[in-house]
Amino acid sequence: MSSWWVGRRDGLLAELAGLLVLFGSDPVEDPGVEELADTAMALAGEYRTSDRGEGIRATGALLDEAAAELHAADRFRGTLLPVVVRHLRRAVALLASACARLGSAVGGQALAAW
Repeated sequence: MSSWWVGRRDGLLAELAGLLVLFGSDPVEDPGVEELADTAMALAGEYRTSDRGEGIRATGALLDEAAAELHAADRFRGTLLPVVVRHLRRAVALLASACARLGSAVGGQALAAW
């Protein structure tokens, strides 16, 4: 497989780790797909059960979808890098949507302050 695919996968993993920090996860320097999937799933559970409003619970649903994409990427690790990259890109898009939803749910305040 081309080194481009490996570089793209590694870049997306770093981006996903950074996005998950915005939701409250601990920073991870060298994340694995399964580790990120488990983190997203745990965060989703916290957001889905929140009593802070429907917007926060909807963010949890998007985190759940991102976790599902990460689990799908994990199933293909090491074999079909283009498929892995597709699932990782989808997870990034879902987390970006969740960030936008969370930003509007907390009245436009900075996510770091949340």
